[in-house]
Amino acid sequence: MSKSFLFALLYGLALAVLNQAQDQSGFISIDCGLPAPTHNIDSTTGISYISYASFINSGVNKTVQDEFKNDYQRYMWSLRSFLEGKRNCYKINVTHPRYLIRATFLYGNYDGLNDHPIFDLYLGANI
Repeated sequence: MSKSFLFALLYGLALAVLNQAQDQSGFISIDCGLPAPTHNIDSTTGISYISYASFINSGVNKTVQDEFKNDYQRYMWSLRSFLEGKRNCYKINVTHPRYLIRATFLYGNYDGLNDHPIFDLYLGANI
């Protein structure tokens, strides 16, 4: 499969419904490599991340190589890789008219190939 079809969410998709910017109520922060039913808290920001498990059922969990772990927070060490299918979709119910989506990706040479993947990111039908 060519890399143009490789879709890897290497780390986190965070969906935040904007209703109270002062705290996390109304926000969903998803750690795309975190196994269920665990959660992770970013020690710098205090953001609590939940597992991806109830939002998608494709892809495989991977871990960045040890050499990257000193440079990144623990929540960045796990990732979800998608090597099959043209599209792999997270199913997230959006109930408010305004929302913020923040996505962060870390390759971390998880596959030992030292070759960053190329992928497209869509929100709904839009690239």
